[in-house]
Amino acid sequence: MKPIDYRNETWDDVRERVDSLRQAVYRAFEIHGACTTRQLAEKSCIDILTLRPRVTELCHLGLVELANPEPRGGEGIYQAVPWVVAMARFEKEKARATEAQIPLL
Repeated sequence: MKPIDYRNETWDDVRERVDSLRQAVYRAFEIHGACTTRQLAEKSCIDILTLRPRVTELCHLGLVELANPEPRGGEGIYQAVPWVVAMARFEKEKARATEAQIPLL
């Protein structure tokens, strides 16, 4: 999955990229709260080999984030980002990317 090109995408484009598997993983985070991918796989009965790539994809879309961004490593604890927060962050990044490409006079 390609990272978001904030200059060329809209929030509707991002929402369309959330297919049924990604939606199921996002919903599992909403239901079970912040946890590791291993814990979420156990709680949600979603195979870990299906779940982990979807978590990465949702992170790229801004819909899941690390809840414990610690530099010392270990298993990350992830959490769902509410849609309205993800949309606001997207719009902010889009404005920044668009602003950066406007030539200065």
